[in-house]
Amino acid sequence: MKVKPIKQGTSLMFTIPSEFKVLENSEYESQKDENGVITFTPVHTNIFEENKDYDFKSAMKKMNIADNGLPVGNENVW
Repeated sequence: MKVKPIKQGTSLMFTIPSEFKVLENSEYESQKDENGVITFTPVHTNIFEENKDYDFKSAMKKMNIADNGLPVGNENVW
């Protein structure tokens, strides 16, 4: 599908087709590469930064999720 930018003040805007189901007020990071390709990537929040007091290890115990304490790769979470 083709879309054309429209002028809004001093900016150009693209309309987003409704079938993309983009939520109003959602945040996206924009990027333009060397070939002129414009990409919009959803901004995801880090749930651990939002709630710094959250104890993940304690939550795992409450949910009876086993942890053998051995790392799978190079992670260092505790």
